[in-house]
Amino acid sequence: MSIKPSTKQTPLVIGISGGSGSGKTMIAEKLKNEYGEKLALVINQDAYYKDLSHMDFDKRCNQNFDHPDAIDFDLFIFHIKQLINKQAIDLPIYDFSKHLRSKEIMSIKPQPIIIIDGTLIFTHAELNQIINLKIFINIPDDQRFAYRMQRDTKERGRTVESVTKQYSKSVRPMYDEFIFPSMKNADLIIDNKKGYAQSIVSIKNEINKILI
Repeated sequence: MSIKPSTKQTPLVIGISGGSGSGKTMIAEKLKNEYGEKLALVINQDAYYKDLSHMDFDKRCNQNFDHPDAIDFDLFIFHIKQLINKQAIDLPIYDFSKHLRSKEIMSIKPQPIIIIDGTLIFTHAELNQIINLKIFINIPDDQRFAYRMQRDTKERGRTVESVTKQYSKSVRPMYDEFIFPSMKNADLIIDNKKGYAQSIVSIKNEINKILI
């Protein structure tokens, strides 16, 4: 494991990646709760899908949202650097049912621990340089698909048909092409066989090695 020596000081940037439906966001949120909102914050890659307001709805629906080109990495990295420099950011809010950025934004204040959550965050060279501790959640494909189906139909207003089509057309192929290979950049790989609670313990142990 190679941890950057500069991480003895805060802010500490933690990246949590893995395939869609691997439980990244759940682990990120539980980790934030472990440290508390006065110490930790979570920034999700999904907030940084590129603005497609110039396209009609049908064309937006046919975009490949699982390719690195779908993410506005320039804005994403700019915001992470602002947080590192202890400046607040205006976080975009994405409407998954319309495939559009909402007109609303969320003001996020900097905290000593910045947790970044996203499928593609380890595919980007500059972002890899910014992240101090990179964690990859490695979960079997059938489990990831089942979780994604439940999440997208219940929380994101998607239909079973649209979720299934997107998974076979882009989610799984992009995982094989981009996300799984990016696991080589991880400092810590979690298979989650012992459950989320044990995963949190393992991650906290690595964080505490850096902070203490």
